[in-house]
Amino acid sequence: MAEKQKRAGALQSELHIELHTNYAIGLWEGRKAEKREDGKKGKQPIMGMPQFLYRATLINKDSLQNDPWADMVMLALEEKIEYAGKEMNTLIETLDRQMNFIPAGVTISDAQAAEPLDLTVFSGTPLGYRCVFLLMGFDQFAKRVLQAAHYGVISRTHRYDLLSDGSRLLREIYGCVLRYRKTGATRLDAVENNEVWQKACQEAGEPDRAVLLGEKRSAFSPPVNEASVNLLRLRYQAV
Repeated sequence: MAEKQKRAGALQSELHIELHTNYAIGLWEGRKAEKREDGKKGKQPIMGMPQFLYRATLINKDSLQNDPWADMVMLALEEKIEYAGKEMNTLIETLDRQMNFIPAGVTISDAQAAEPLDLTVFSGTPLGYRCVFLLMGFDQFAKRVLQAAHYGVISRTHRYDLLSDGSRLLREIYGCVLRYRKTGATRLDAVENNEVWQKACQEAGEPDRAVLLGEKRSAFSPPVNEASVNLLRLRYQAV
């Protein structure tokens, strides 16, 4: 008998991160809604990274189900994360120029939290991990900002501005998934122009034509359903 060919099992891996600043931890944890003692609404909830990863995974699943609105959000997420990465680098360059104030012969060691927050991260979409990496970059940036303020390299106002600008980049990414609402419509519904499709367009607005036809798409989205895209192209050519 021929020997049965052996195959490797599925690859397995875990992602662990450490956060050293309360600013980054706040972006990870977010904030739950708070009620006042009189029963009225208090502080509004703020999304954290776990909720972002959960929502991004659901959007990725909707994209897999051929939902063009989910595809639009996936593309917007990729663009937002890419933009945020460039802006974060600009902030780091700004801080580096400030650090030139330190004279030669002075050495400042890297700041480390006595008890960093250790986390294991899982995302159902690569875009989720890219956002986590951006948060890690912000954590490193925040450490350097706090150090620079501690040693008098930058003012308290400049420290606040830099940290605010960096955290806003993450919150804008969170906002992409926070605004998303599942329509339940697919490109096949668009081909038929049925009630499901018409209702979805009324509630969510017409999807971007280039995204609908698969011409614009996130590099991290599941492959587009070619059969439905081809039918849609024939439909729009006939109009």
